[in-house]
Amino acid sequence: MNNPRVADTLGGPQPREQWESYLRKDIAHWQVHDFGAWRAFERSTDQLVGRIGAGVTLVEGAMEVELAWIVHPDHWGQGYAAELAAPARDLAYSRGLSSVVAMTLPTNTQSRRVMEKLGMTYETDVTHAGLPHVLYRARRA
Repeated sequence: MNNPRVADTLGGPQPREQWESYLRKDIAHWQVHDFGAWRAFERSTDQLVGRIGAGVTLVEGAMEVELAWIVHPDHWGQGYAAELAAPARDLAYSRGLSSVVAMTLPTNTQSRRVMEKLGMTYETDVTHAGLPHVLYRARRA
């Protein structure tokens, strides 16, 4: 999904080859960890809503499981990110994890609101993918 409005929230546009690499990595992640990312489509139109899921990632030297979502701008503000990220969080918990994190650029207030809707709380500032991010965490009850 290389929409310019989406790219702005992720640190800039990426070539098609990068998106294809993400897809290959998503498939491999599912095979290794039994959870990962998936694509969501609107039932009535079959239009791509976004890519949502949980994945193992390195955060400042520590392995974490990150909830992540990319929602197409046509669907921004409709609650899809929180609706689809909650099952990703629950799937990670069902695999025995006690917490998950989510990161975004400090200026991405929409994603920060999604994190809060998911019961996540701000924990710290981090550098991720060479850019400043805020890190939120949720812990299994």
